[in-house]
Amino acid sequence: MNKKEPLSLLMVIFWIISFFLSGCFFAPASNNIIAEDTKLEYEKELIQDALEKDLIDQNKEEENNVSKVLLAAVGDIMVHSPQLSSAYDHHKGVYNFHECFTDIAPHLQKADFAVGNFETTLAGVEKGFSGYPRFNSPVELAVALKDSGFDLLFTANNHSMDSGADGVIKTIENLEAAGLSYAGTARSQEEKERGFVFFQNNIKIIFYAYTYGTNGIPLPSGRDYLVSLIDEERIKSDVYRAKNIEKADLVIVSMHWGNEYERLPAEGQRKLAEWLIDSGVDVIIGTHPHVIQPAEVIRTENSEGLVLYSLGNFISNQRWRYTDAGIVVYLQITKNHALNEVEVSIQDTTPTWVHKFLEDGRWKFKVLPVEETLLEETLNAESTGEDKKPSPGENILLPEKKFSPQDYERLEEVLWETKEIFWRYFQ
Repeated sequence: MNKKEPLSLLMVIFWIISFFLSGCFFAPASNNIIAEDTKLEYEKELIQDALEKDLIDQNKEEENNVSKVLLAAVGDIMVHSPQLSSAYDHHKGVYNFHECFTDIAPHLQKADFAVGNFETTLAGVEKGFSGYPRFNSPVELAVALKDSGFDLLFTANNHSMDSGADGVIKTIENLEAAGLSYAGTARSQEEKERGFVFFQNNIKIIFYAYTYGTNGIPLPSGRDYLVSLIDEERIKSDVYRAKNIEKADLVIVSMHWGNEYERLPAEGQRKLAEWLIDSGVDVIIGTHPHVIQPAEVIRTENSEGLVLYSLGNFISNQRWRYTDAGIVVYLQITKNHALNEVEVSIQDTTPTWVHKFLEDGRWKFKVLPVEETLLEETLNAESTGEDKKPSPGENILLPEKKFSPQDYERLEEVLWETKEIFWRYFQ
């Protein structure tokens, strides 16, 4: 390949001089008008560019001044006797609860922080593992919950004292060993008052949890800090401390309250919710009814907050209508640091259903995301050319799922009934 001969220095100088002379001195008169118009257009473009740059810089500044946290919340985590039998591996002599949560885990892990109500104890094998009425579960449950995406468990509920005072302490220790945080039970008065402090993306949230009682099992004298009971003066003190001393951006409380199996909140729940919001609580996560109840935004003279009256059962052996379902609620928490304002909104929801089925003669339990499961089944049916539902008496095997016609019907019911009840009061 022949290379071009380099231009001589004299020729380069000649071209440069010719360029400037032609552009500056030999332009025709008419070109002066064109140049003036071009100058105006150029100035307009500069102004427009400056405005756009200023807008971009402003947006970047706003983005830099805004931080977000996505919180996922679920309802009651329970382990009845059939679930204990299901999780036990007779060959290895250990418990394994991981497969209960394999389908729902990705939905929890997409959040920055996931919470739920831990309605059992981890008091150790020496206490004997048991379901209702006094729950005590293997520590492997905590490991599976952590691996599935949970970060914080609310431990104040009517079953907190099922394994006694020592069981409360042992449960805390086993949760910590699994890498889980807790709120609602404590080993000291100081720990109780502190609650759980969450700090991420320059957003500070303090969690508390309270229960209406402990099934008649009294707290030991001088150790009432073990379980946080619903007490208005105590709650008011906690909220004041969190907001005014700890400078929390948000206070979120779990309330173990209401009437079991009722799909609408009792009058006492709604009155207490209004009082809590008026006292400075920003978000209430309700548990105990074992069925989904509505969400509501409450506005008072002093404040405004979000109430999730009950999120149903996340997992349990309860099978009568509505108790086999729950909901994952995703709360988007946004803080504008320049304005020092924090907003909370429901970003999304995922209805869930506990699939109980027989496999090799043993009951299995899986928490399923309802919409995703129905979609997966529909796509599978289309790909195989089969009807959407199996014929009566027929089971269809999907990846790790076996459904009966009744299962399909229940999945579809859960979808519409969850949406119908959860949004009942929401504005």
